[in-house]
Amino acid sequence: MKTLKIGIAGYNRMKARTMAIARGEHKPARGEPTVWFTSIESFAKVLWDCGREARVEWAGARETPRPPALGCVPAPTSVPKPPARCERRGA
Repeated sequence: MKTLKIGIAGYNRMKARTMAIARGEHKPARGEPTVWFTSIESFAKVLWDCGREARVEWAGARETPRPPALGCVPAPTSVPKPPARCERRGA
């Protein structure tokens, strides 16, 4: 099993790190975290939201790993499209 390394840092520090990587000023080391959270509370929410049982079942009980059902994820909201206008200039 592969270990996921996480980091906890404030928003400004995460942004500065990301920008330094994008500019080429910082190259992440092999053991550095790849997933970052702004607080332990936000990390805990990810672990406990959407049903702990589904994740436990997905993590170890199935032969072919599948992600848990996304029933707790809200459906995408539809944004009404503006009415189509066919206006020709100079006609």
